[in-house]
Amino acid sequence: MTNLVLQKSSYIHQIKILLLTFLITIIPFSLISIFLQLKAKVPTEDLTRDPSAIMSMPFYLGFFSNIGILLWCSSASICLFSYIILKKDIRSKEYSSFFLFSGLITCLLLFDDFFLIHDSVFPDYLNINESVFYVIYIAIASTFFLKFKTILKKTEFLILLSAIFFFGLSIVCDNIFPDIHIAIEDTFKLLGISTWFTYFTRICLQRVSRLISLSR
Repeated sequence: MTNLVLQKSSYIHQIKILLLTFLITIIPFSLISIFLQLKAKVPTEDLTRDPSAIMSMPFYLGFFSNIGILLWCSSASICLFSYIILKKDIRSKEYSSFFLFSGLITCLLLFDDFFLIHDSVFPDYLNINESVFYVIYIAIASTFFLKFKTILKKTEFLILLSAIFFFGLSIVCDNIFPDIHIAIEDTFKLLGISTWFTYFTRICLQRVSRLISLSR
């Protein structure tokens, strides 16, 4: 009888999670679709279909750009998952805050890159110079390095500095040498994303593995 009650409780819990997932997915999608249809007459199909399918372009359209987005997303997920794991351990409080901050920064970079926020949304739709976004990034980066300088010194920070170096080269190519081949700029950006991913994957794995070994 007890097992039946527990099983029923488990099913109810799963149904609640399923309903919550459904609502979190369908409500924002519906609201955004309705808003864009009413305001800009954007067809729903333009929001649901793949860009290459809409434009009848080859499947490899934006291939390396998409790889970069996947690496951004993976980095953010790894950092936030590590935060959830480590926040339960009082000995890892400092690192859990580090991973939370890192995950949120990575999410910002992900959304900026994926939705072209500083490239298109700010200057074209909001009439805000993209340099404002660079100022915001510098402020966030400065806060990050000052707040977590002790932790950063204990990590493989040269990998992180390399990522920032590559991002810097990409920005220089974009703003100072606009005539340079766009593939060079995008290559620097992809190198920055991949080294960013490498740095956070390694440190997250090291800290979670250490927590597991201490728990045994």
